[in-house]
Amino acid sequence: MTAVADHSSDLPGLTVFLRPDDHDRVEQVVAALKRLGIRRLRVPLATAPAASNDAAPDDDDCSEWISALLPRLAADFDLLACLPADASDALIDAAGRLSGILDGIEIAAPPGKTAPALKLAAHFKSLGFLTVVSGIDVTSLDLIAPGNGLDAVDALGIDAYHGTGGTSWEGWNETIATYAQVLEIYGAKTRLWITGTGFSTWRHDERGQIRAFLSAAEAPAERVYWSSLQDLDPSEHSAHGFHADERDCFNGIIRADGSPKLLGRLLEQGGITAVRTLDRLSRPSPVTPARAGKLVVITGGAGFIGTNLADRLVRQGHRVIVFDNLSRPGVEQNIEWLKATHGNSVAFELADIRDPYVLRDAVSHADRMFHFAAQVAVTTSLVDPVTDFEVNARGTINLLEAIRAQPEPPPLVFTSTNKVYGKLADVELELDGERYAPTSSTIRAQGIDESRPLDFYSPYGASKGSADQYVLDYCRTYDLPTAVFRMSCIYGPHQFGTEDQGWVAHFLIRALQRESITLYGDGYQVRDILFVEDLVDAFLLAQTHMPAIRGQAFNIGGGPANATSLVELLDRIGEAAGCRPEVSYGPWRPGDQLYYVSDTAKFGNATGWKPRTGIAKGIGLLAHWLTENRVVEPSQLQRAAS
Repeated sequence: MTAVADHSSDLPGLTVFLRPDDHDRVEQVVAALKRLGIRRLRVPLATAPAASNDAAPDDDDCSEWISALLPRLAADFDLLACLPADASDALIDAAGRLSGILDGIEIAAPPGKTAPALKLAAHFKSLGFLTVVSGIDVTSLDLIAPGNGLDAVDALGIDAYHGTGGTSWEGWNETIATYAQVLEIYGAKTRLWITGTGFSTWRHDERGQIRAFLSAAEAPAERVYWSSLQDLDPSEHSAHGFHADERDCFNGIIRADGSPKLLGRLLEQGGITAVRTLDRLSRPSPVTPARAGKLVVITGGAGFIGTNLADRLVRQGHRVIVFDNLSRPGVEQNIEWLKATHGNSVAFELADIRDPYVLRDAVSHADRMFHFAAQVAVTTSLVDPVTDFEVNARGTINLLEAIRAQPEPPPLVFTSTNKVYGKLADVELELDGERYAPTSSTIRAQGIDESRPLDFYSPYGASKGSADQYVLDYCRTYDLPTAVFRMSCIYGPHQFGTEDQGWVAHFLIRALQRESITLYGDGYQVRDILFVEDLVDAFLLAQTHMPAIRGQAFNIGGGPANATSLVELLDRIGEAAGCRPEVSYGPWRPGDQLYYVSDTAKFGNATGWKPRTGIAKGIGLLAHWLTENRVVEPSQLQRAAS
């Protein structure tokens, strides 16, 4: 059964573009709209070529489609149908037969088509429809408003897409006030709606989309329709001559593949209230002269590692900018916690590492930087390697260039991954009880050190490995103060673990909730796990010792003392949760290492660092945090212990 959102009534309506070959897609659209809590729907009607055929459908096909489509949509939504001023007789007749079903008819008047639009509005008015005419600018309105020019028009629809085209924008208050002034002068009682507005995320500016959405929702208009539900596939539509400007393909609040953008996810979770709450968190914090100056900037700082680092830094007296696009569901809770705990000492920049313009501004305020923003899952990289590259490799280049542009480049610590060493297929292993162990006594005692050749495996390994090398090279070539951490498995508070990333927390959450776990492979693969507070120690030491360690990469993890196989870890988790979870097994995943344990001696010798938190203590601390913060309900933990 599809969950239906029940959000506030001030949520704007939504424009949905459907074509005569979209019969199968209609139910998917209806389900998505219900999840978003949408009640009002605007559907433009026109004879456009279908996605699978360059030939335009004939008017009879379109009218049959409209006669079937609109009643289906009207069953669940207040429906506004939109016709072009030069609509065919077949489309006009098909729409005209739906009086009593539609919430209204909108006539779109492009330049030079005002008179036909008004004539068509009068036709539908005579049939009993509520009529809307859109596309009339203020100059044209001044010409048609005198006399009875607007008698057949119940509402004027205002169109304005601001924020992405480089044009000036005065704001909705001023725009609507200008229209209202003309109507008042001529005594016209016509209402004002916003029928066309949106924001393209072609530059990955989802913060801009959220603010444009709220601006429209709060505009002094009787009704608002946002455009649109879903992005378009640029390759598909360019092949048929549509949307030559790629920006026009990214106005949706969900992506072309159906996954929600941040705006869509927030609307699903809590309606416009959730959108407003996040917007308040990302507004600039006031800066008093006593607190002005440079800050520590953490990209990807809303993740659990960034949250723990930001917390420690603020407690030490620093001010922090958390730069994050919140692409990982749940991490907005970390921002809420940081702001509630530390107030204006933490500034939140809702932005994407792929947007170099916002990134440059954040970097200009930095005296130190930590770069954690990344696409973090091997599985995701296999499905979408292009996005994986753009975030991990190109995003890192964006950051390095922003740092290089500063008069005094801030020192940077970058988190890479042990995946840069590939599958480690040449490391000979033997089964030792419930774990794989190297036959080499040196590797068994010390782990994998930095002398291992790089061997990128999987798109994720390649993108992170490329970023790793760029960070090191920008030190060598441009003399930037940079260092790289090639990290093993990190766990701890503020981690909302999933099967693909944050697997230690994922295992513990599933165990506490009495849910089964899937292991990929045989479960004897070995990792060294590191408690996040020990990692934070390493970050701070790296910045302190940057003059000595710059231009170097370090393997960072729990080391041999904190190495465990997956099945051994499940035994420990069973002890903490009171019951060992049920386990099922899946196939090995591409590039999975049978054994990886970090040799941390290089970094330890340079800075004096070593892990302080053992596995048993760390698992206990994480379990306590999960229940204390109701990620897992205390009742579940009590049942587990009984």
